[in-house]
Amino acid sequence: MMINRILLRSYIKQASLLFVSLGLALFAFAWVRVWVVSLLDMGQFQNILEQLRGFEKLSPISFDSLFTYQGRVGLTFDEPIIILCTVIWCLSRGSDVVSGELGRGTMEMILAQPISRAQLIWSHAAVAVGGLVLLCGLVWLGMFVGVSVTTVDETVPPPSVDVPLFGWTIPLQISEPVVESFPLSERVDSRAFAAPTFSLFAFGFFLLGLSSFFSSIDRYRWRTIGMVMAIYVVQLVMFGLGKAAESLDWLQGMSFFNCYRPQKLAALVAEDGLWAPWDWTTPMPDSMLPPLMYPMILIVLGGVSYLLAARQFIKRDLPAPL
Repeated sequence: MMINRILLRSYIKQASLLFVSLGLALFAFAWVRVWVVSLLDMGQFQNILEQLRGFEKLSPISFDSLFTYQGRVGLTFDEPIIILCTVIWCLSRGSDVVSGELGRGTMEMILAQPISRAQLIWSHAAVAVGGLVLLCGLVWLGMFVGVSVTTVDETVPPPSVDVPLFGWTIPLQISEPVVESFPLSERVDSRAFAAPTFSLFAFGFFLLGLSSFFSSIDRYRWRTIGMVMAIYVVQLVMFGLGKAAESLDWLQGMSFFNCYRPQKLAALVAEDGLWAPWDWTTPMPDSMLPPLMYPMILIVLGGVSYLLAARQFIKRDLPAPL
């Protein structure tokens, strides 16, 4: 077997505390954020955004999508806490596979047991990827619970009449505005966030593979984390510059952040139905590739990185413990 059960139990035990901490944070944040969305008055929110139309290109999705509850709930996947928790899990587990064991001086003890190097790295990968799947699922579960239990109060616009030639709008009601309460689940379908959750998993899987590869070629864990973070920051800056300046638009295509599109996948559900984000053939609006291709690119890159990590680790002459 390529996966060793004893190693699995050992890695699960090592990662359990971090997983529980991150899982609770992701679940609670996703839930609370949905509740915070319900506190914003739609009318006031729209008026504020209309003043910022010039910056719409910097937004993950169009402002028209942000005017909807589903669009604003879907922004959860772009929140720094969600990204940070995912990155922490991927970097900590990916960097630990080789350079972490070498740094602690435990690699020789592990390899002295009747296990192969391939079993070691794939057992580690199974725990890391399994944990990532569960963490992404907890994000979706937090949003589902938040949508299911949250009630929204919305002000009903009073009836009005437009005066031709003058462009005036005269309200026909002088009493207090009517406020309606309704469950948020009437406006937000939690199933729409299945594709964004898969996109978050693909993003994390790529980082896992990348950090595992750098871990397989180095003996210091701090240097592994440093190299992955350097790539992460450079790619993020390239993506930001590409969005900010039209002349640098080509930089977006060279950044892996361009493949992380949870918001646009959620917007496709609102426009074309639940299966629209899983389309292999029809290109996305204003994009070159079909929606499912973008997360699949990240998964393929992560898989290739894992294969390179395994190949390097199996053939590598490991340094002696310090």
